Amino acid sequence: MTQVANSSVKGLMLALTTAIMWGLLPLALKSVLTLMDAYTITWYRFIFAAFFVGLLLLTKRRIPLSIVSHPKRLKRLFFAAIFLSLNYIFYLSALHFVPAETAQMLIQMAPFLMIVGGVIFIKEHFSRGQMVGSVVLISGLILFFNQQFIANVGLGNDAFITGFFIMLAAAATWAAYAIIQKKMLRYYSSNQVMWCIYLSSTLFFLPLATPSQITSLNISALLLLFFCCANTLIAYGTFAKSLEYLPTAKVSATLAITPLLTVIFATIAEYCWPQHFQAQHLNMLAYIGAGFVVLGSMLTALGDKILSKKNIQAIKRYLSLSK
Repeated sequence: MTQVANSSVKGLMLALTTAIMWGLLPLALKSVLTLMDAYTITWYRFIFAAFFVGLLLLTKRRIPLSIVSHPKRLKRLFFAAIFLSLNYIFYLSALHFVPAETAQMLIQMAPFLMIVGGVIFIKEHFSRGQMVGSVVLISGLILFFNQQFIANVGLGNDAFITGFFIMLAAAATWAAYAIIQKKMLRYYSSNQVMWCIYLSSTLFFLPLATPSQITSLNISALLLLFFCCANTLIAYGTFAKSLEYLPTAKVSATLAITPLLTVIFATIAEYCWPQHFQAQHLNMLAYIGAGFVVLGSMLTALGDKILSKKNIQAIKRYLSLSK
């Protein structure tokens, strides 16, 4: 195997690890939410990440202490921390109202909103591929939720609408955080930015959290909480590493399968532990919609290459020859 091919395989494996971790996360969070409130779960996740990322930066002597002398950068990090904190709490709150599969489909709006935000605030170009991908993504979401829109199968109307808008808020706050983080990467590494955000968010949630709730958890619940905490480090770590071996577009396209993985994992969990997990039972239109969501996410990432003028002209020539 050539070095280029070997690097591509490594990058793909790392990106798939990220997708698997994010696919499992909502299932674990829903289970822990029955035993611990959202603020406390979020506080534990942030303090866990802050400790280990801080330890890594300390060993490399890269703690970004200089940020204190730059008020404008400090202000940006403050708002990034607020938006990411809101994202975490909105995501957890939405899980009270919608199944894990629905949550994972809705959060796919986050990259789309980030693209829109990039066009508005950073003056980035909105390409043909991103436009087509966005239309396919939104069409897929409408198809996926056909049961809720038409028959309200398995969910009360009020619960679905509430969960829908809370998860939409989670997607919007994540997009806002991502845009600010993108600006901050001009001055600091990803780990340095994330450490500052994790540390700030830990302080934000401390007055609202009840850390003593951990003493009431049994071994299974403790393991699930530990998984939720470790998920952030593992998922973002493998994500950052995958970018060293693959272009950003290919990594994003690979991560587009995350909602389908959640659907699969939820079905497996219900089969193995029916007393603890209940999968969302989907009709054929919903499965088609899920496929469209994945396709839309991939087109948003790779659409410029797939829908390039060269490829479109090649398709036109093929169609004209086949007549």
